[in-house]
Amino acid sequence: MAESDHSRIPFSLHPVPEAEEAHLLDSQTNDDSGLPPVQRPLSSSSIFRRDGYRSMPSGSVDFSQLDGATQDQHTRHTETSGPHQRDPLGISVKGIMNRMSFARVPVGSKSSTPSTPRSTQGLFSSPESETTSPRRAETGQTTLSPKPDQRLISPLQSPTTYPNTSATAATPGRKPPMPWDDPPTENGPWHATSEEDGDIGRATPTKDDSRQQTKSVGSDTPEKSQTRSDLDLEDHDYMDDETFYQRFSQPPSYCDSRKDVHRRRANWLSISIIALSIYSTGMSCLWFIVAIVQPRWGTGISSSSGMAPSTATMVCAILAKTIEISFVTVFVAFIGQVLTRRSFVKKSQGMTLAEMTMRNWVIQPGFMITHWETLPYAAVTFLGAVSLIATIASTFYTTASDVMVSPKLKYGGWDNKEIRGHVLASYANTPFTQSTCPTPLRRVDEDHGAIACLDIQHAGQSYRNLMSFMTVWDEINRNGTGASLDMSQRPVGTTLLYDNTTLTSAWIKTEFSNATAQFENTRRVINNVTLAMPHPGVYDAATNPVNGILQPNDLSGVGEYSLKASVVSPVINVMCVNMAQDELAPLVYTEWPNSRKENTTVEGQKTGSAGWDEAVPVYSETEWLNRTVVDDIFRWGEEYGRRPPVFQLFPANYNTITNTSVYLGDAIYLLAKSPKVTEYTLCEMRSWVTPYCSTHFNISGTAGSHMRAHCEDPDDADSYIKSVPDVTPEKPDGDWRHVADRWRTSMDINGGTVNNNASNARTITQFILTEGKLSSVLPSMAEALAVFASTTLIIGSMGSPFVHYWGYQTMQLGEPGALAPFNATIRTQEYTSAHEYEWQNVFYIVLALVFAINVFCLGYFLSRSGLVTDYTEPQNLFALAVNSPPSEQLKGSCGGGPIKRDLVVPWRVAYAKGPNHYFFEEANSRPWRGRYSTQDLSTDAEYRQAKERSSYKRLSTSRTWL
Repeated sequence: MAESDHSRIPFSLHPVPEAEEAHLLDSQTNDDSGLPPVQRPLSSSSIFRRDGYRSMPSGSVDFSQLDGATQDQHTRHTETSGPHQRDPLGISVKGIMNRMSFARVPVGSKSSTPSTPRSTQGLFSSPESETTSPRRAETGQTTLSPKPDQRLISPLQSPTTYPNTSATAATPGRKPPMPWDDPPTENGPWHATSEEDGDIGRATPTKDDSRQQTKSVGSDTPEKSQTRSDLDLEDHDYMDDETFYQRFSQPPSYCDSRKDVHRRRANWLSISIIALSIYSTGMSCLWFIVAIVQPRWGTGISSSSGMAPSTATMVCAILAKTIEISFVTVFVAFIGQVLTRRSFVKKSQGMTLAEMTMRNWVIQPGFMITHWETLPYAAVTFLGAVSLIATIASTFYTTASDVMVSPKLKYGGWDNKEIRGHVLASYANTPFTQSTCPTPLRRVDEDHGAIACLDIQHAGQSYRNLMSFMTVWDEINRNGTGASLDMSQRPVGTTLLYDNTTLTSAWIKTEFSNATAQFENTRRVINNVTLAMPHPGVYDAATNPVNGILQPNDLSGVGEYSLKASVVSPVINVMCVNMAQDELAPLVYTEWPNSRKENTTVEGQKTGSAGWDEAVPVYSETEWLNRTVVDDIFRWGEEYGRRPPVFQLFPANYNTITNTSVYLGDAIYLLAKSPKVTEYTLCEMRSWVTPYCSTHFNISGTAGSHMRAHCEDPDDADSYIKSVPDVTPEKPDGDWRHVADRWRTSMDINGGTVNNNASNARTITQFILTEGKLSSVLPSMAEALAVFASTTLIIGSMGSPFVHYWGYQTMQLGEPGALAPFNATIRTQEYTSAHEYEWQNVFYIVLALVFAINVFCLGYFLSRSGLVTDYTEPQNLFALAVNSPPSEQLKGSCGGGPIKRDLVVPWRVAYAKGPNHYFFEEANSRPWRGRYSTQDLSTDAEYRQAKERSSYKRLSTSRTWL
């Protein structure tokens, strides 16, 4: 604690004698005679008034500087005279000013006249009127009553802490009062007493005085000396009254402001604030526009090219944080400028403590929770409402940026686009399918290596397809639900492309698949189905870099896109008809007249001898072979231009035989026998491409890829028939028969000629319909055969055209083929600066508010000639406050801080021209508005009730760790 500075008072000056000085001699006399002191009213004029001195003759001595005797008296209990009873000059002052204290009021306090409560003149001059302690002024006591049983208590209840008062504590039978003890409870005035004499002219004891005093007590024991030293340290925890009043009585004439409160635009602070405002405004505008436009970054943000997705997210987060930081900085500066400029204007309402805390809302949003009491006073103003909005906007700005601007994978809309893919051969081109089959035996076995590879490929995929199809039906049988009898709703087949893409087929031409209707019309069991598969060339086209479609690998392996291609789809038609043995006789060689036949291992079964096929008439324009009762069903004969098949024998139960040798034929035939019926079943299998479908392709880095045929939908805008309306009627493709022949060989479905009882034949023959309707628990034979042979559609479509015709001169093109376009509708996932859910539109408000407030603040700064010192900043506020006079408006707030009325007291920044000093003063004696606008300062009773025990001693003696 700083000591009182009396060095500024010359020795040639002496205090002006006043009424109370006469009382000093009386007090000394009464003390010497043992009589009780007489109370006399004392003037409130204090020795601390700077203008209360007069000139003295040269050589005169100022007794206010002589304190040695008094100090010595306080440290001795004996009455014997000695060197310790006198001061260094030998002048005895024993008994003078025994138990006396004075009410002191600092110059410039708020007890001045109402007309000039805080004038500049009063700040830098001493008042002429008598003043009293705030406590006594409120209680009506103006005199001092010395009582030997009380310590000196200041109006603010701070004990007198001269070091020599430790003797009181050492007095037996008396408990020394402590700093946290309550004040006297009697109804007497608030005055202070002391059990020792004091020198009213002495200065505040210094550390050297205490040391000198300790050394002078030579007769004390070590224990007593140690006790006194401890008590001295305890007393020094508090500032003594004299120093307290001395500190508050001196105007800060030493504070000559180094700089003016106004800073021009060329100042670094002004430049930096405006630069931050421009940056924050520009970037927040860009962020708001990006959130509205929602740009798709395409290859600009991807794993394979451009900026990496993680880097883009980090950059976006950093930029959003810089916008938030600059916004908070600019807005806090804006609040400070508005409030400070308002506080300079004399006719304004000034600024309140509640308004000063608005900057803390933006910097520290949690301040509104911990100090919620400021909200009702500040938030109701226009500036407070704007500050509250800015606080909310800045708090959620980075969240809004992450939701609305940060790049994230998102689907766009459906866009029409022309896709190009390579075409290498016509549909079902057998030489091409053999040449593309992967085998290392191509050069070792040039004649049969590629064919064997193709047979393996057929076998592997066909069995996989059949097993997948039967798995679905097995689940139907297990759960007992049953499948629909509507052909369009029955289970379809699937196959794999490149072992990573699932192709799902679709049943088409279902109007011809109604077995019940067919039976009613022909009285014959007819099982006719047509299966369409998606075009496999769409996969190659979609993944071709020439089309610029971002693949999942380009999007960190998690991207997706969907494509609807207007291309033809390959289909397979299987029609199975139950026929009696005599109805089939014209088509079975062993039933022909003069046929060469022999017995088989099956009892009663005959088969054609070797070379039996040579007996079959060769093709001619007039040779259409034997007529049958099913010619119109299978479209055989001269009117249809098609010849029927011829079989070597009737197959045994669970066996099948095939015919693929019909000259210029477009189908393969299969004859099967089921033990469940006495009839035989003849099936015809053909294939072509249909324009009534579109291929839908979906690919995902997490869920894989899937392709399906979407057919016969009149609302399908992507159907091939919608893109190319001038389509020739569907016609079976004759080349497919050769592909199917290789499939037949690999499947060994012709094993019935030797009765090999193959497992695949046994399985398929058990699906033969026994009556004129479909089964709800089993697939039909035609359905099973269509799925079983669907691999021929995929293999035959690889590298084939996307249109229904072949438009090239040769039937096979060289690698890589010709780029052929087709129409498509595509919906891709790209890194997009957009939100994902509709409810997130609320963050548009946050982005808009930050931008709008930035524009407002930038306009404010540009409209000003510069900046002023921001007195809401802690360092500036502290410097101005400590150099400002005290104020009763904040009475009682020095310990626990301002509350309630204190928060709405208006303040202005005043200026004293002579000393060039700035300081705070009240803008009004009461708040301008609100419930405290008609309320005066709190009474002393209220102040006493709010008083709490001081923790200063405990806190001042504790240790610090940081």
